[in-house]
Amino acid sequence: MDISVIIPTFNRAASLDALLGDVRNQSTSVAFEVLVVDNGSVDGTRAVVERHAASDARIRYLHEQRPGASNARNTGVAAATAPILAFLDDDVRPRHDWVESVARAFVEHPEVDCIGGRVEPRWPCPPPRWLTPAHWPPLAVQIARGTSKYIDREHASACLITANFACRSAVFRELGGFAPEFRRDEDREFNLRMWRSAKRGMFVESVVAVADIQPERLTKRYHRAWYHVTGASHARLHYLDNIDHHGRLDAALAANSRVWFGVPAFLYRECGAHVANWLKCVLMRRWSAAFFEECRLRYLASYFMTRWREPPARTGTLERTDSWGRSPS
Repeated sequence: MDISVIIPTFNRAASLDALLGDVRNQSTSVAFEVLVVDNGSVDGTRAVVERHAASDARIRYLHEQRPGASNARNTGVAAATAPILAFLDDDVRPRHDWVESVARAFVEHPEVDCIGGRVEPRWPCPPPRWLTPAHWPPLAVQIARGTSKYIDREHASACLITANFACRSAVFRELGGFAPEFRRDEDREFNLRMWRSAKRGMFVESVVAVADIQPERLTKRYHRAWYHVTGASHARLHYLDNIDHHGRLDAALAANSRVWFGVPAFLYRECGAHVANWLKCVLMRRWSAAFFEECRLRYLASYFMTRWREPPARTGTLERTDSWGRSPS
């Protein structure tokens, strides 16, 4: 096999059925296998996979009872046989040349360890006027990742999301798998682990998948909740502590900053800047921009509160894990 396609899934039999149809009908001469990892579904997921597998020997059904996409992906990684591991979420639809584009990207760029592709939105209805591209992060789409050719230690603020992601299997053998203790942002945690180990990634425009945007994601209520949860998750990663204003991963950044209640002082200054921007936008009646600033403030507030509650001994550290992201006993 040239590529192992790994699809974790949970109770999405209908969308998985369409996805497997797209993967089976790829326009490519690349040899690939498809590993569908059922993460404890109680709908017709297994029947859908077995129906496709009955007529396509490239498809295999795997079961992982431990909850969490990280556990499911790690099961797929352990069973994969190819040197390139490509990941899709169960609610996206890959373009007809997706497998071919993944293979071509690694041939044309032997210097990269991983790639992330485009995840384009398919809207259920016209989006509200306030939902500009600045508000797209909660939609789980991936349209652009900055102006740098590479994403690495020097360009670490962007995240290559696992909805459309591929990586050399050697990276997993060296660094271990996805961390199950992160039920959210496990892709960002894995990204940061790669950049700290001098790995290099790239955003590839030609590797395309489409995601159906769920209607609830078009509401401000959803966006407020997403930023609150993401702020807490990033606090556990100590993400903002280590990314400077140029987007570089800098382990000395927090160490060289004054710390107030477990939070580097420069983050309080950043919060103050967002407060000022929010007031300015409200006074100028720029409501979409004002909502963006409000969301950033909710994110920072959640980040601060999580860190304030964190025991001092764990500040600046992450729990060590074994080769597949499991906490040692």
